[in-house]
Amino acid sequence: MPAIFLLAENELIDPNLGASAWALAIFLVVAIILYKTAWKNVLVGLKAREDRIRKDIADAESARTKAEDTLRQYDAKLGEAEQKVRAILNQAATDAEKIATSIRMKAQQDVEEAKEHATKEIEAAKQTALTEIYEQTANLATSIAEKIIRRNLNADDQRELVKESLQQLQNVDRN
Repeated sequence: MPAIFLLAENELIDPNLGASAWALAIFLVVAIILYKTAWKNVLVGLKAREDRIRKDIADAESARTKAEDTLRQYDAKLGEAEQKVRAILNQAATDAEKIATSIRMKAQQDVEEAKEHATKEIEAAKQTALTEIYEQTANLATSIAEKIIRRNLNADDQRELVKESLQQLQNVDRN
């Protein structure tokens, strides 16, 4: 085997300086051509992409800040609404208590008035009954006196007269 093949088999890279120089020269020429023609467009595209990404980040940050502000406003309004609800419930409880007290007082007043009215009616009925009793008693006494005056009474007549008077008095009580 020739020495070149042995060298190539034992080493990974063949140090050929001429080929390496030409490869480097071609690379530099292509890099310069690309720099003059395509590199500016690539840089403009990258710059535009970077600006768009920065704008998207700024917009996202702005949206986050706006969302946080909206959340704070919502929380504040929710807190106000809760306070209003508590105030309304407290007022309703106070009003209900006042109404209940008013109803109790009115009911007690009505009971007192009914009691006074019933007492007056009872007193009037009592007076009417006593008046009737007095009238009946007076009529009975007059009737007894008439009977006594018409005749002279002996012991049997007196008993009979008392007995009749008691029966008339019982009849009057039943009516």
